[in-house]
Amino acid sequence: MITLYQFATSPFTEKVRRALAYKQLPYTVHEVERAAVPAGKYAAISATGKFPAIDHDGTVVWDSTDILDYLDKVFPERPVAPDQSRDAALAHAIEEWADESLYFYEMTIRLAWPHNLDGALEEFAASMSHVPRDQLRGMILEGVKALTTTQGIGRKPVEQIIADVERQFQALDRMLDGRDWLVGERLSRAELSVIAQVNALLYAQEARAALDRTRNVKAWMTRVDAMAPDAQRQ
Repeated sequence: MITLYQFATSPFTEKVRRALAYKQLPYTVHEVERAAVPAGKYAAISATGKFPAIDHDGTVVWDSTDILDYLDKVFPERPVAPDQSRDAALAHAIEEWADESLYFYEMTIRLAWPHNLDGALEEFAASMSHVPRDQLRGMILEGVKALTTTQGIGRKPVEQIIADVERQFQALDRMLDGRDWLVGERLSRAELSVIAQVNALLYAQEARAALDRTRNVKAWMTRVDAMAPDAQRQ
């Protein structure tokens, strides 16, 4: 049996949930208590305190990319890795783009901009029910601002970040010109990685406006949802 240890608000968790759904693997969910992580409650599952993580009959894997690799190795039916070597390399590159670039944009505009955080706050409160809402809001704004400022995106002017997000959506749109999937002829881990970050971005009104200016992305999202649904978003 697979147990998924998750922060429900994490796009990396959505990526793993979609992989499990696509591969038609049953699993149970354990929502991680955020406040208990620094005290080491989950050290046996994730020594780094990073989630998602899975426990498959005693085998523990953390990091969403490693989890997808593990699932394909142990459950090879309906693989999320493309069949061809070049396609697999391209899917890896797109996954890295999602995980390492789109991620910091969604963190910035979803969680460091107060007018967008308000739409996501209740989901974070579900795993930190002991923290008053105003205090939690301040903690998220301050913590994410510090993280994204160190990373670099948070130091950019707001107008430049909005323009960057527009370019990201247009790049995704062009990747889908004349094709159903980002890589090859079927859904792959590229889809799972990108749609999870896109859904996090869409908490922000600026990202929703950018999506509305695309031609292909909404239909692609519908296809991914049909093949690899995320029950938590339904």
